[in-house]
Amino acid sequence: MVTKADPEKKRKKSQVPFRLNVLFLVVFFLFSVLILRLGVLQIVNGEEKRLESEAVEEVIARKEAPRGKLLDSNFREVVGNEPFFSLTYTKTVDTKAKDTMRIAEWLADRLGVTEDQIKKITERDKKDYFIAKQDVTKMIEERLSKKEKKLSDKDQYVALVNKITDEEIKSLTDKDIKILAYKRAMDTGYAYSAQRIKTNLNNEEVSVISENLGDLPGVDIMADSKRIYPYGSSTIFGQVKQIPKSKTDYFMSMGYDRSDQVGVSGLEDQYENVLRGTKEKSVYLTNPKTGATIGEPKTIPGQRGKDIVLTLDMELQFQLEKILEEEILRAKPLGGNDLLDSAYIVMMNPKTGEIKGIAGKKYEDGEFSNDAYGALFDAYEMGSTVKGATVLTGLQQGLIHMGEVIVDKPFTKNKMNKSSWRTMGPITDLQALMMSSNVYMFNIMDRMIGPEHWTQTYAKARYSFNQYGLGVKTGIDFPNEAIGYEGKPPEGESGTLYDLGIGQFDTYTTMQLVQYVSTIANDGYRVKPHLVREIREPATDDKSHGKLLKRFEPEILNKIDVEQKYIERVQDGFWQVMHGSKGTAKGYFDDPAKYHNPAGKTGTAQRIIRHPRTGNIVEKHNLTLVGYAPFENPEIAFAVVVPEGTPQNGNQKINKYIGQRALEAYWNLKEKYGENAATVTGNLEKDSEDDSAE
Repeated sequence: MVTKADPEKKRKKSQVPFRLNVLFLVVFFLFSVLILRLGVLQIVNGEEKRLESEAVEEVIARKEAPRGKLLDSNFREVVGNEPFFSLTYTKTVDTKAKDTMRIAEWLADRLGVTEDQIKKITERDKKDYFIAKQDVTKMIEERLSKKEKKLSDKDQYVALVNKITDEEIKSLTDKDIKILAYKRAMDTGYAYSAQRIKTNLNNEEVSVISENLGDLPGVDIMADSKRIYPYGSSTIFGQVKQIPKSKTDYFMSMGYDRSDQVGVSGLEDQYENVLRGTKEKSVYLTNPKTGATIGEPKTIPGQRGKDIVLTLDMELQFQLEKILEEEILRAKPLGGNDLLDSAYIVMMNPKTGEIKGIAGKKYEDGEFSNDAYGALFDAYEMGSTVKGATVLTGLQQGLIHMGEVIVDKPFTKNKMNKSSWRTMGPITDLQALMMSSNVYMFNIMDRMIGPEHWTQTYAKARYSFNQYGLGVKTGIDFPNEAIGYEGKPPEGESGTLYDLGIGQFDTYTTMQLVQYVSTIANDGYRVKPHLVREIREPATDDKSHGKLLKRFEPEILNKIDVEQKYIERVQDGFWQVMHGSKGTAKGYFDDPAKYHNPAGKTGTAQRIIRHPRTGNIVEKHNLTLVGYAPFENPEIAFAVVVPEGTPQNGNQKINKYIGQRALEAYWNLKEKYGENAATVTGNLEKDSEDDSAE
């Protein structure tokens, strides 16, 4: 039997396919939209999005490495590093102010602060901190006028700072000040620049910080160092300080950070690029758009700076300083001399230019201070020591001939009357040097005057002196050496030309004086003086020397245009000064075992000055001495300068006493190389004659 289908069932059955079709259609549409979107991203914007997703920027944070050491010529450490730990903080561009405040509070609570940290806090710092503790939005609403609220954010903040009262500043507690000390140091630094916020951490502080570094982002402990001087400090070594503001741009262009320590004077400055270490680098990956830091930084270790081996012998240096002090004290009581308060000496190898010792001493208020700088920067009238250059100029220009006799008697010209320290009668060029005749030099300078303008005669004489290093830079490896002062003669006045020939017009430094006598000792070759002998890689231990990178060889600056026989003539004259029967230094350097047959020249420059305390007009003498030894094959030259001595009671022998003791000290140390030489004390020779003036 056939039954008729239920109409309701038939209707429901027909709706199922329709709904499935609609569902399939919707799904298909959604998939189409998704595929279309993916296509747009991959095909149209794919390259742009890929570059955006892969874009990273390297930002490098640097930490200073220890500087190189300075060693003397026997590899004794004279400037080194004392290690200590510093607390540093490195900000990133996404560092928040609240994070800095939290860390500052943590550090202040556990480490405390030093007086030095407190002293750096300014009134503005306190106002900024007071604002940081408040609800800034509320403060702006309550304290700023309608006009001020329309200002830029920066100007609004300035207006807000100006409204902080003294009472509010005083409300800051001791704890606030401690927190501020750290916050101030942390805010001072630049992004990705490790900023020292506390130095000389003790062991307990290092331990506390180390255990909590994970909770202190940006905080680190850095191995740091400061300069130490095992043999005492010297102005020659120089100083290391934070970059001076006047040189910030220069050092920043050289890759330094603002917080870096640099050499600001002396050899530390001269050899900054050598002594500077290679910094430890922390490489951060950041998103250039958001500034967010990606992952942990990669650390590249640094390296200590290169070591410098000096030409100086510290044992000789010590003895030179001691000699200067003792001779100054011995000379001062003679005649109540209260102005003789300084002395200088430089000892140099005339053939290589190596400075073996450079010392200066000043006496003030009963105490001595080191003033080696004075040998490079203080210029004086040097007196008769320059007569060697005058005689050579006369011989070179044909103004005199070897052995020429000139009568030493009062020199009168154009109403001018000049003379030597005593009348000597007929003398040769050799005798003029031996006895230090002024009149012989006056005649040489007088014969130099020609038809040209008088200023050209001065220029001609000075050019000749320049060839020996007088009045020009010596070329020493030291910043900003002085060149002395050229006297300015009155219009039409020739009298000072004669003074130039006896060393009483232009001024020179002790370094120029030693280069001058070295040029004569070295047969006319002027050698560049230098304080550094070698540059080496850092040593791996205290018992070895680092790899040699550079050795400074002798550098000849010029050869004077003088015949060898003339140079030898002046050399003979210098020998007569110290060994001739009437030499001005006769009896001081005769012992060959002590002094090794030296030659040289004494000098006295008379000056009339006003006493700085009494106001009285007094006569003062600059006492000088140059020399070299041995005469036959010189290996050491020296220059002694004692400015403003009193010409009374024999104290002007101080230049000879210093020269005696310095030479003996040098030869003793050479004989006992590597050993502790005995201290040289006392006068090494008995007074042989007064020779009180030249």
